[in-house]
Amino acid sequence: MDAAFPVEQLRPLHAELFPGPQLEGRHTASCEVHFAPFELPNPNDDEASEEYEPLTFESPLRLDSIDLPSLNLSELAGQAFAFPTNPVPGYIDGSIYFVGAHNPVDITRIEFGRLTEHGLPVIFEGTWLMEFEASGFQDFAVTIRTTLRLREVQNHTDSHDG
Repeated sequence: MDAAFPVEQLRPLHAELFPGPQLEGRHTASCEVHFAPFELPNPNDDEASEEYEPLTFESPLRLDSIDLPSLNLSELAGQAFAFPTNPVPGYIDGSIYFVGAHNPVDITRIEFGRLTEHGLPVIFEGTWLMEFEASGFQDFAVTIRTTLRLREVQNHTDSHDG
């Protein structure tokens, strides 16, 4: 039987919004939600074994193909959006890399707060499908509250000697 994921240990640090892939000719948004790393018991390993090592949770939640009207935080402020689950068209392509696999995440609602000097408060509601890749953990519903900011785009220039 799969173990319960320690949801209470999820501590979101911030989220970054950036341009996503084109989908059916229109631009979409992508987002990464970053969490404070933590260790948790490995349900797929014997804790009594000398080789036992706990798991470390340290990956961001990656969300792609988010259909938003804008990437401008002030235009998103105060709005909420509902999304279907995969594979219904319009779903957010979400996953978390954990236990050596990309575990699907269905985000069904995103709600934006009032823009502040620190960013845009955001709430993500959804279900992490941890049983899909046999992580050893049960699926779970979660609400994540954090602050969203735009990812800074870095320009890479090549310098040529000569």
